[in-house]
Amino acid sequence: MGLAQFGGEWKAMLQVVPSVALETCILTLKYGVNTSWTISSISEFDTTGLIDQRFELSGAFGPLSVTGGLSFNPSVTDTVVVYYPSACGDPQTEAYALVAPAYKEAWVKTSLALAGAELAFEFHHWAYPYHLEDINDDGEFEYYWPCCPPQTQTYTLFSISTKLPPLSLIINLADCCTGFSFKDAIIALTDVGLCCGLTYDAELYFTKAGFEYFETAIELGICCGISLEVATRFTLDHKEVKVTPKWNGMGQACFAVYGDVLTGDTLLDIQGLEIYGYKLRCDLSTCSYVEILHAFDVDKLEALLKNVKLFEGKEFEYWKFGFCGSGCCGGMYTFGLSVYFQPSGSLFGFTRILADISAPIMANFDLLLSLSVSVTGGTELAVGWSFRF
Repeated sequence: MGLAQFGGEWKAMLQVVPSVALETCILTLKYGVNTSWTISSISEFDTTGLIDQRFELSGAFGPLSVTGGLSFNPSVTDTVVVYYPSACGDPQTEAYALVAPAYKEAWVKTSLALAGAELAFEFHHWAYPYHLEDINDDGEFEYYWPCCPPQTQTYTLFSISTKLPPLSLIINLADCCTGFSFKDAIIALTDVGLCCGLTYDAELYFTKAGFEYFETAIELGICCGISLEVATRFTLDHKEVKVTPKWNGMGQACFAVYGDVLTGDTLLDIQGLEIYGYKLRCDLSTCSYVEILHAFDVDKLEALLKNVKLFEGKEFEYWKFGFCGSGCCGGMYTFGLSVYFQPSGSLFGFTRILADISAPIMANFDLLLSLSVSVTGGTELAVGWSFRF
């Protein structure tokens, strides 16, 4: 035991209003070997007991770094819906009853960095049906099995990536128990200096089926810390454009417009611009900000951002405020406030308020508070903590 050192974190949230219930509880244990290697155990609990167990390993041999892990399902026996690729035909979904305890997945990644260049290899293995993917671009992860029925019991992905700035390349090979074959690849250029203060990014993505999208972004430095970024993505059936002015002065103010370029028979025949929404954000410090997001088309905006579901019901706009500062024992407190609006039906269109507070009580103990107040009368209050040892 003298050659190693234990540490970790215990994080939990307990709902106290409208009823008392455990929302989440995560226990992380870390075992450090010398100064180069760390073995971790991450256990997640809910009201039913232990629902997820992961073990992770990280370390290095000089310039060679290694990370890896194992994941298990200790107790969940729910019936889940498994989705299949559209190219598989019928059936597109299948109901499957999980069996526990069960092995879920394993992965290992090695990377070598020398003289500014990097080469990495990653091996990832899943047991059916624990491969998760955001198939609807709505921020929700579903059980998605990349292999067509009849189901295979395992799926393996092998990735090769290399980076030599400004060029990077990622190649993925997949195996559905029939041998490895090409899956997809990404070729990217990042921060390419052109002239007159212009920088250029580009990304090409294609799969075994062919071209998927090509994205370009140009950032023009104007003066006094002010720049303008224009990003455009071309796919087989639509175009997306985002314009973001930036200012690196007292904080940073950014204005982003989300939409689609309307074209005729050719990509250069631009006929108009369809706007889905816009966002104004001003970063006052590393964790203090003001953000306003307005959606003209909620569904298209949420799909474009590929984020968690932003709005509920008829909501179309939110105002967010974030603040931070020095707290007890050298720590930092954070406070986040979100206000949501709908077109009509309530005073000023207000629908709900969300507030999150994290405040250090001791050097290794943070108090967590979460409050949700809705115009319909629903109120939820959760109290939690993060204890590091």
